[in-house]
Amino acid sequence: MAGSWLMISDLDGTFLNSSGKISSYSRRALARMIREGAKITFASARTCATIGPMLNGLVLPIPVIIMNGSACYDFQTQKFLRCKQIPYPVAAEILGLIRSLGLNCFTHCLGEGRLDIYYDALRHPTEESFYQERKDLALKRYHQESPPVGKETVYLSILATDGQILQAADLLKKLPCSQEINASHYSDVYHPGYSFLEIYHKDASKKNAVLAYREKYQLPVAVFGDNLNDLSMMEIADRSFAVGNAVDAVKQQADEIIGTNDEDAVAKTMEVLFYKA
Repeated sequence: MAGSWLMISDLDGTFLNSSGKISSYSRRALARMIREGAKITFASARTCATIGPMLNGLVLPIPVIIMNGSACYDFQTQKFLRCKQIPYPVAAEILGLIRSLGLNCFTHCLGEGRLDIYYDALRHPTEESFYQERKDLALKRYHQESPPVGKETVYLSILATDGQILQAADLLKKLPCSQEINASHYSDVYHPGYSFLEIYHKDASKKNAVLAYREKYQLPVAVFGDNLNDLSMMEIADRSFAVGNAVDAVKQQADEIIGTNDEDAVAKTMEVLFYKA
């Protein structure tokens, strides 16, 4: 039956074009489908602070999965939901490793209706650009200091060269706390040669968030992705789609390869699923 899908898309490299924007076509298509009852949301490594301005008036019917499944955020009620937080001793152990490698870490903690983000120092121009684009956003507040003692952490993010990230990811697996966390690393689609390493609670993942939504809405799930952090939700989806610009591992996992993120491929496929499937 047409419309009987819960549709969940990644953002960067997938629903967003190469400029990091929602195109006019995709925006109109999304708004129309939502008005007509489509169940659509996003699952992203991004926080609510950077997703909100992109939506710019779009009212999603389902809270967005943020920070790779560490939490969900309801833009209508402005509340964090399903938060999975890392205990302070575990976060401190991870932060110690990252600092020993000479890298900066953005440590995300829940504040009063916002995210408080703690960091040491910006190490390179790509990190500086990342920070400048986000430092004045309404739902974030940056602090150049260590996280408060005892404060739980929802998410840790490191942006560095591909080699540095691979080294950090390998060493992370050897920490005593490695069984208490999940981690993913993937290329920065906007800065070739750089990658992200993102660390979160062991029960936090796009996969687990999508499973919770499938149980809640009792609908088959169609997911869309392009990068390694999308693999977990693609593995459990009823249908999975890789955009044409996706990395090879995602294309191999997907049930179908569609057009690229610059061709409105996700929005067009959603229209087919909603109106014709």
